[in-house]
Amino acid sequence: MPKGSVVAVWQPLFANLAASAVMLVAWSSVGDFVARLSETRQRLLFGVVMTAGTVGSMMMAFEASPGVYNDFRGPMIAVTGLFGGVPAAVMAAGAALMYRLYLGGAVFSGVLGIMLATTIGLLGYALRRSRRIRYLDLVFMAAAVATLSSLLVLTLPLEKQAVLISQLWQRVLLAFVATLLLGVLLLQEMRRRELSVANQLFRSMVDALPDCLNIKGVDGRFLAANPATAKLMGAASADDLLGKTDFDFYPPELAKQFRDDELAVLREGKHASIEQPGIFANGSTGWLSTLKAPMTNDVGDVIGLITHNRDVTLRRTLQTKLEETQAYLDQALENMNDGLAMYDPDGVILFCNNRYRELFPLTAHLRKPGASFADIIRASVKLGEEPLGPRKSLDDRLAEKLATLREDGETLVELGDGRTFALRTKVLANGCTVQTISDVTERRSFEKSLERQALHDPLTGLPNRAFFNRELNRLVDKARSESGELVVMLLDLDRFKEVNDNFGHAVGDMLLVEIARRLEKAIRRGDMVARLGGDEFAVLMYGPTDGTGDVSLATRIMKNLSQPLKMDDVTLLPGGTIGYTVFPRDQADPEGLLKNADKALYQAKARGRGTWKAYDPNAVATTAARRG
Repeated sequence: MPKGSVVAVWQPLFANLAASAVMLVAWSSVGDFVARLSETRQRLLFGVVMTAGTVGSMMMAFEASPGVYNDFRGPMIAVTGLFGGVPAAVMAAGAALMYRLYLGGAVFSGVLGIMLATTIGLLGYALRRSRRIRYLDLVFMAAAVATLSSLLVLTLPLEKQAVLISQLWQRVLLAFVATLLLGVLLLQEMRRRELSVANQLFRSMVDALPDCLNIKGVDGRFLAANPATAKLMGAASADDLLGKTDFDFYPPELAKQFRDDELAVLREGKHASIEQPGIFANGSTGWLSTLKAPMTNDVGDVIGLITHNRDVTLRRTLQTKLEETQAYLDQALENMNDGLAMYDPDGVILFCNNRYRELFPLTAHLRKPGASFADIIRASVKLGEEPLGPRKSLDDRLAEKLATLREDGETLVELGDGRTFALRTKVLANGCTVQTISDVTERRSFEKSLERQALHDPLTGLPNRAFFNRELNRLVDKARSESGELVVMLLDLDRFKEVNDNFGHAVGDMLLVEIARRLEKAIRRGDMVARLGGDEFAVLMYGPTDGTGDVSLATRIMKNLSQPLKMDDVTLLPGGTIGYTVFPRDQADPEGLLKNADKALYQAKARGRGTWKAYDPNAVATTAARRG
């Protein structure tokens, strides 16, 4: 082909390519408007622009050889399908088909080229799916479009194929370059638009932050800042900070402190978290939590400093108050008279005060946070600090103690050294347990003393009538449940009034005390003797009598009572009269038993002093009839 002919071919092609570039520039110029549209509307608008570009390219077609025209419809349609998907590709291909049919001529070749270009573009769109377009995708598509250009030559009449085959390399090269160039321009525009949107989103996010965020150069001058920074520093806007330093807004001493912190970060090249005092726009002072991080370029050189500030004045104030309150609370807990311990749901100590450890000197070294309650109890039992109790194993004691951690209540704990503790337990909603321990040894001793005074005779120390009646009721219930026997015995001293009248009440009291000791020696272990008042005593004996136990008891008592008693220059010959009854043989309730024992005592006295008599209902009836 003559040189002039080659120039004539290439010039229209470059003009066509320039027109396509102009179309892409127009698309880029409306980018900000397009970015505000939905994705569907963006694709439709992209289809409209690319359709116009496709038709425009066809209108600028040039005659590559006699009767054969060339344009950029193939590259335009393929690129439209790859970037815009089905809606955009259908719009561009539809317009191209209608215009090609309008032009007439070799319609089959033109229509086939449009359909193949559409197929290539949509196939590329489907293969990439939702991932971003890569430059390699553009190369593959450009190669496919260039191959298409060479194959379409074969659809033309034979007389035209010979001419076009000689120019085939130009056709293929131009199709490849045109497709690749269009794709690259669109890809760069897409990425520019994505970057613009990302920058806008990032800027909106930074501006919306309630915390201060800014960037300074290595010289300490602001390069960028958000509105929160401007508000903190009392500037009208973030733009008013640009090019200025902290010295323009803060007192020299405070600004120098800020600058020293920045220089330290720049020297070390590492971020630093600092809590520092700050002065706010209204003139008030407070505290800022500051993060300073070096900003580097692509080669790692520090080119600036990123600073994030947060107002933590309220937190610092609350923290200070909390620390003060905690200090007061610690002092109160450590100086309280009671022991205090908190356990987690698994029985592990979370907290305990010094008093708690002082109350248990043998295991104090174990009673600390992190220790297991079960391990403490095992050690306490082993060391004798907490006794096992009668007929109890270590496992029994451990289960009993662990149970106290599971329910609210108050229990008394008797220690091996004689001390008594009041243990109060409160189970919290989160499963933890709080226990307070008070040393109530003196109080319990006093209470026991009062209880003894209320239930014992002050002269002899024996149980009194109230204690006797309570025990009588208990033993009757026990005898009923166990089918046991109970002997209820009443005793009156003989001639006691004569002792008081002849020798005085002091001697009488000494006699009563001695009688009490003799009665205690006469009864078995587990039996009970009580003074009911004056010279009247009572005995309770629980257990099977076999018809002899009651007789043996009465015999022993009478023998002990009859022994002479010498006091100073006086020798007394004490004695007594006994009447008794047996449950359930004679009566089935406590009141009836006492009445029967009293009747038996009357019957014994009727026989003479120094005798004893078991209850006999017939004898009572005879006596009653005689008295009547």
